[in-house]
Amino acid sequence: MQNTGGILIVEDDRDLSEITHIHLKNAGYAADAAYSLADAVRLIEERAYALILLDIMLPDGEGFELCRVIREKCSCPIIFISCIDDGDSIVSALRSGGDDYMTKPVDWKELLARIEAHIRRATVYADSETPPLDANVSRLKSFSIDKRRRRVRRGGETIDLTPIEYAILEHFCANSGELILYNDLYRSIWSVDGFDDLRTLAVHVSNLRKKIDPDHAGLIETVRNAGYIFCDVDTSQKKTVQR
Repeated sequence: MQNTGGILIVEDDRDLSEITHIHLKNAGYAADAAYSLADAVRLIEERAYALILLDIMLPDGEGFELCRVIREKCSCPIIFISCIDDGDSIVSALRSGGDDYMTKPVDWKELLARIEAHIRRATVYADSETPPLDANVSRLKSFSIDKRRRRVRRGGETIDLTPIEYAILEHFCANSGELILYNDLYRSIWSVDGFDDLRTLAVHVSNLRKKIDPDHAGLIETVRNAGYIFCDVDTSQKKTVQR
């Protein structure tokens, strides 16, 4: 598969950067390398990328800082790849604008699968400026979803969701009222199993909950050690689940 947008590798370990570049090239992706925050900013200002692979520890700053800078310039998917595996770092990475998080050493097949899924989702999300047809608009109690444009509106205003958040919401709506197991949801979004990476999913669901349920009506219920139940109805009509 040839992706003309290209991928930016932001990694100060030149050997690892080169190995990553080889795997991407073999998979059909063009790639550029940046070895510092400054290099990355320069390249992002010069060209558009389909996806960015981002390390946390860089010689002139942190990946969190760079991620926020990138988000001011573009909305392409960002996958953090780091040797740091603590929960706080994962949360910081995703809240700074990252879409995914993997720890080193990465499984190359899994990384390529995630890259493909993220680029495919971002492409569909950004595609089509055609005015929507009524058949493509789903109206729920709290908001409406324009499936053609992949847009969500609440109270007449558009809710700014990331491609990942939209994909999660779409899966929730398709399985409304049912218990959605953590790993089933993870597999649906990232196309791989996520038994060891449920923190990434939890942060994205938390961010989605804040955006679509600012009144705390309980649209997304967490069933501890199991998954989520989405139901866009009055709180009084929903069964109570353990948080």
